[in-house]
Amino acid sequence: MKPEKKSGKSRKFSIPAIPPMRLWHRIVLYLLTAVCVALSLIEVTFQCFPYAAGMLFYVLAAVMLTVSCYYFIINIRRDIREIIKPAIAANRYTNMVAEDYRLRTILFAVPGMMSNIIFAVFNGVVGVTSRSAWLGTLAAYYILLSLMRSGVVTQEKRLSRIRDEKERMRKELRVYRRNSVMFLFLAVVLAGAAVLLVNSEGGKSYPGYAIYAVAAYTFYKIIMSTIQVLKVGKRKSPLLTITRRIGYIDACVSILTLQTAMFASFASGQEDFMLLMNAATGAVVCMMVLGLGIQGLCYYRKQTGGKA
Repeated sequence: MKPEKKSGKSRKFSIPAIPPMRLWHRIVLYLLTAVCVALSLIEVTFQCFPYAAGMLFYVLAAVMLTVSCYYFIINIRRDIREIIKPAIAANRYTNMVAEDYRLRTILFAVPGMMSNIIFAVFNGVVGVTSRSAWLGTLAAYYILLSLMRSGVVTQEKRLSRIRDEKERMRKELRVYRRNSVMFLFLAVVLAGAAVLLVNSEGGKSYPGYAIYAVAAYTFYKIIMSTIQVLKVGKRKSPLLTITRRIGYIDACVSILTLQTAMFASFASGQEDFMLLMNAATGAVVCMMVLGLGIQGLCYYRKQTGGKA
């Protein structure tokens, strides 16, 4: 028998999609999520369950809420696409934004850049006047985010004028490298924030039922940023990739601040558990940012052969 010839083409790696759900399956999922969330809130408020059961409810609530938000967002997006897509296509400018993924990515980065600048100034001013190390750390974090996002938006405006694809890719790689280096600085700043949280300094709190709205928005933010990070990998654009990564890191840090807010609202008297979870979540976020920075620099060296 003749040996089979191996194909020279490498198989493409594809991330398996989460399977679709029927309507009644989603209803059951949402009901189970509501039960898990209710049990976790009962535990942190009244502490009426054993410690192991309380931990289980907390983990289940986080997992179920994440999955529920994913399916809710996917179905809402599908319905909106079917309803308003014809109206978008009818207008020249909205159709241009809808069809041009690159333009849409950069345009959506602008509101995030503006909010980062506002938060940086606000936290910096209040941090200096109140001599708060926590607010100073937040100001440094938002300053780095605003610098990265403003740099990406500015560079995209310049790159749009370049017609030579090789020259454009070379400059995009420089932007990619610059922001990967800034990820390393961002990891240091976040490590400082995590240390302050472990020492019971800093954190956020929200009045009344605002915590639930913030939680819903945070889960929406992390799910959407994860989807966009996976989607942008097919574009083979270093500038768009780093833009989506900045948004992903911003969403991950929002999870950390949400956790501190939930502890402030519901976990009175559970200081040891709060310190453990803040340390664990802070360490995961810092390692994630550090890993993205190192991976970005390695990718740059690979693409350029180690040239500056």
